[in-house]
Amino acid sequence: MKHTSFALVLFVLFIGFQTTSCTWGNKYVKETRMLDSMLVFVAKADSAVKTMDSVKISNYAHQVEKDDELIKMAKVDSMSSVATDIFRNFNMVRWSLLTAAGKRGPLIRELEKSQQQITRLSHDLQHNSIKADSAAFYVSFETKRASELIEVADISINDVSKQTAIYTILLPKTDSLMNLLQEHKKF
Repeated sequence: MKHTSFALVLFVLFIGFQTTSCTWGNKYVKETRMLDSMLVFVAKADSAVKTMDSVKISNYAHQVEKDDELIKMAKVDSMSSVATDIFRNFNMVRWSLLTAAGKRGPLIRELEKSQQQITRLSHDLQHNSIKADSAAFYVSFETKRASELIEVADISINDVSKQTAIYTILLPKTDSLMNLLQEHKKF
């Protein structure tokens, strides 16, 4: 008798908790699907940003800085306009790569936060834990934020790709100019 009444109390509490914590059925199917698909895009952007090799980027920037220091140490008074353009472009590549490498960490953190927020919001919508008048606002805010983060990630990845290509093109030219400098020839 004691055990049956205890089991009955537990059953009543369980049913009471289930009926008060969540309303049965998802009222926001469309929004939930949209958030789930947005979550996939944010996850892809996150993994793409994580694949950016910050060590490689830093090594490229270090190579440019080393060449720049050699020019300063050689106390080159003048050089041709072509050589000046090459070194100026090489320095611009360095700054762009360092900027992208500096953005990588905060961007990864923001993408991870966005993934968590979208997951939580999707869960809350599935279980009808959000008031009807607030659901549209939360969904639009999170999708806008996620879209902006995806766009920033895309821009950063494209910028690194472009600057890496420019670095690859300019490196042989700067190496030959540095060899001329080391041989004390004018360029």
